[in-house]
Amino acid sequence: MTIEAILRKSIRYDRGGKPVEVVIPYDEFVDFMESNGLDLSEEEKESIAEAKADREAGRSENFVALEDLEKELGI
Repeated sequence: MTIEAILRKSIRYDRGGKPVEVVIPYDEFVDFMESNGLDLSEEEKESIAEAKADREAGRSENFVALEDLEKELGI
């Protein structure tokens, strides 16, 4: 869901016509937060940044092969 779609849901305006708040269903709010990574802790964000840097630098040894993960999970 895009920011524009969320904002169109229910914008509340003041008497002068200025937007002051947006009201959306809670489930949509949670989905928006999760989809945009806004629910992540600083530690999680740092881990993601490190993984991205490892990937960009070609450090594949820092990752688990899909086949190994499937074996570990039994799938």
